[in-house]
Amino acid sequence: MDKEEFVGRKINIFTNRMNRRINKEVAKYGITGIQGMILGFVRHKSETRDIFQKDIEEVFDIRRSSVTSVLQLMEKNGYIQRVSVSEDARLKKIILTEKGLEVQRNVYDSIVKIEQSLRDELSDDEIYILIHLINRLSKKIGD
Repeated sequence: MDKEEFVGRKINIFTNRMNRRINKEVAKYGITGIQGMILGFVRHKSETRDIFQKDIEEVFDIRRSSVTSVLQLMEKNGYIQRVSVSEDARLKKIILTEKGLEVQRNVYDSIVKIEQSLRDELSDDEIYILIHLINRLSKKIGD
């Protein structure tokens, strides 16, 4: 097998290209790709429950120290606030500020455009097959 045809290599190249594209888009709003993902996660999930640092660590599989520094920078730049909860003053829920909400909406719109450009390249059947195959391979690899 030619190593240029390794499945993992092709997926890695595609992932790197997607990340570069998304990072380029979100940089227009003064944030990084991970900050954009965190804004989106907090925006979406906080509609139904409080979001804490631990949630971000788990969902994005990022070390505690890394999440701490990203959140500190996001708070310093006015995108989020960390607010104590009444049940446990040590716990701080993460909420978006107005600035954070505005940036998140812009980032979301940019990501939707990127997603649509990818979907325009594929038929509905190809999209279904691609997603099915990615899910199958992800299960095969496991954690």
